[in-house]
Amino acid sequence: MLGAPLAVAAEAPGSGLYWTSAAAHPSLPRSRVAPVSAGADSVDLRTLLHGPAQDPSGTVNLFGALRRALAKTGYSDLKEFQRVGLTVRH
Repeated sequence: MLGAPLAVAAEAPGSGLYWTSAAAHPSLPRSRVAPVSAGADSVDLRTLLHGPAQDPSGTVNLFGALRRALAKTGYSDLKEFQRVGLTVRH
């Protein structure tokens, strides 16, 4: 899920391309190489991960976004956040 955001980094080896995720198959590759959206500007990896963000789109400062999600949901650490039960409604 972080392929597209990390592909924006100036240090990314794919230079704006990333291999999308798909259902695994033992002998067939099931995915494609996709470009990052045209509106995305290249930023250095440190800014991408730790900020500060220059715009409010949520594509920069990934760790800040994670901290905010933890605070909004009331969890104190990542392990506790990962153990959250999933509720599915029909």
